[in-house]
Amino acid sequence: MIKFGYIKNGILYFVLNHPAAKQEFDNNIQSIKSALKFVKPKECEDSGINDIKAFVTHTPTKNEEESFQHCTVVYKERAMGDFSIDIKDEKLNKLVHSIQKIIKDKNDTKRNN
Repeated sequence: MIKFGYIKNGILYFVLNHPAAKQEFDNNIQSIKSALKFVKPKECEDSGINDIKAFVTHTPTKNEEESFQHCTVVYKERAMGDFSIDIKDEKLNKLVHSIQKIIKDKNDTKRNN
Protein backbone atom coordinates (compact mmCIF):
# COMPACT_ATOMS: atom_id res chain seq x y z
CA MET A 1 0.00 0.00 0.00
CA ILE A 2 3.05 2.26 -0.07
CA LYS A 3 3.23 4.10 -3.38
CA PHE A 4 6.57 5.78 -2.75
CA GLY A 5 8.58 7.69 -0.19
CA TYR A 6 10.76 10.78 -0.18
CA ILE A 7 12.77 12.99 2.17
CA LYS A 8 12.09 16.71 2.43
CA ASN A 9 13.32 19.16 5.08
CA GLY A 10 14.55 16.33 7.29
CA ILE A 11 11.22 14.48 7.22
CA LEU A 12 10.80 11.04 5.68
CA TYR A 13 7.41 10.95 3.96
CA PHE A 14 5.58 7.79 2.97
CA VAL A 15 2.86 8.22 0.35
CA LEU A 16 0.15 5.60 0.81
CA ASN A 17 -2.70 4.60 -1.48
CA HIS A 18 -5.34 3.66 1.10
CA PRO A 19 -6.66 5.19 4.35
CA ALA A 20 -6.37 1.82 6.13
CA ALA A 21 -2.65 1.79 5.35
CA LYS A 22 -2.35 5.26 6.88
CA GLN A 23 -4.14 4.12 10.01
CA GLU A 24 -1.87 1.08 10.32
CA PHE A 25 1.16 3.27 9.68
CA ASP A 26 0.08 5.72 12.39
CA ASN A 27 -0.35 2.84 14.84
CA ASN A 28 3.23 1.68 14.22
CA ILE A 29 5.03 4.99 13.66
CA GLN A 30 6.69 5.08 17.10
CA SER A 31 8.13 1.60 16.54
CA ILE A 32 9.52 2.69 13.18
CA LYS A 33 11.03 5.87 14.64
CA SER A 34 12.72 4.06 17.52
CA ALA A 35 14.08 1.36 15.20
CA LEU A 36 15.59 3.99 12.92
CA LYS A 37 17.33 5.65 15.90
CA PHE A 38 19.16 2.42 16.69
CA VAL A 39 19.92 1.23 13.17
CA LYS A 40 20.11 3.76 10.38
CA PRO A 41 20.30 2.34 6.86
CA LYS A 42 23.41 3.39 4.93
CA GLU A 43 21.21 5.19 2.41
CA CYS A 44 19.86 7.44 5.17
CA GLU A 45 23.07 8.24 7.09
CA ASP A 46 23.65 11.58 5.36
CA SER A 47 20.01 12.59 5.10
CA GLY A 48 19.46 13.79 8.67
CA ILE A 49 15.95 12.40 9.09
CA ASN A 50 14.31 14.03 12.10
CA ASP A 51 10.73 12.83 11.69
CA ILE A 52 8.56 10.41 9.75
CA LYS A 53 5.13 11.22 8.35
CA ALA A 54 2.65 9.58 6.01
CA PHE A 55 -0.28 10.70 3.93
CA VAL A 56 -2.79 9.16 1.54
CA THR A 57 -2.94 10.15 -2.11
CA HIS A 58 -5.77 9.39 -4.49
CA THR A 59 -3.82 10.33 -7.60
CA PRO A 60 -3.70 7.33 -9.93
CA THR A 61 -0.27 5.95 -10.76
CA LYS A 62 0.93 5.84 -14.34
CA ASN A 63 -0.02 2.16 -14.66
CA GLU A 64 -3.56 2.89 -13.45
CA GLU A 65 -3.85 5.78 -15.91
CA GLU A 66 -2.67 3.57 -18.78
CA SER A 67 -5.19 0.86 -17.91
CA PHE A 68 -8.01 3.42 -18.07
CA GLN A 69 -6.83 4.62 -21.48
CA HIS A 70 -7.00 1.10 -22.93
CA CYS A 71 -10.57 0.50 -21.74
CA THR A 72 -12.99 0.01 -24.59
CA VAL A 73 -16.66 0.53 -23.88
CA VAL A 74 -18.92 -1.63 -25.99
CA TYR A 75 -22.66 -1.11 -25.92
CA LYS A 76 -25.63 -2.01 -28.03
CA GLU A 77 -26.62 0.87 -30.29
CA ARG A 78 -30.15 2.01 -29.51
CA ALA A 79 -30.50 4.76 -32.10
CA MET A 80 -32.59 3.84 -35.15
CA GLY A 81 -32.18 7.05 -37.13
CA ASP A 82 -35.89 7.74 -36.99
CA PHE A 83 -35.89 11.44 -36.21
CA SER A 84 -37.02 14.51 -38.07
CA ILE A 85 -34.55 17.12 -39.15
CA ASP A 86 -35.79 20.70 -39.19
CA ILE A 87 -32.59 22.70 -39.58
CA LYS A 88 -32.55 25.83 -41.73
CA ASP A 89 -28.76 26.05 -42.16
CA GLU A 90 -28.03 24.01 -45.31
CA LYS A 91 -24.53 22.90 -44.27
CA LEU A 92 -25.66 21.76 -40.83
CA ASN A 93 -28.76 20.11 -42.35
CA LYS A 94 -26.54 18.03 -44.69
CA LEU A 95 -24.31 17.03 -41.78
CA VAL A 96 -27.20 15.82 -39.66
CA HIS A 97 -28.69 13.97 -42.65
CA SER A 98 -25.35 12.22 -43.20
CA ILE A 99 -25.30 11.16 -39.54
CA GLN A 100 -28.86 9.90 -39.84
CA LYS A 101 -27.89 7.88 -42.94
CA ILE A 102 -24.93 6.30 -41.08
CA ILE A 103 -27.20 5.27 -38.22
CA LYS A 104 -29.81 3.79 -40.59
CA ASP A 105 -27.15 1.96 -42.64
CA LYS A 106 -25.68 0.39 -39.50
CA ASN A 107 -29.12 -0.76 -38.39
CA ASP A 108 -29.82 -2.28 -41.83
CA THR A 109 -26.50 -4.13 -41.73
CA LYS A 110 -27.31 -5.55 -38.27
CA ARG A 111 -30.76 -6.67 -39.38
CA ASN A 112 -29.36 -8.43 -42.45
CA ASN A 113 -26.71 -10.33 -40.44
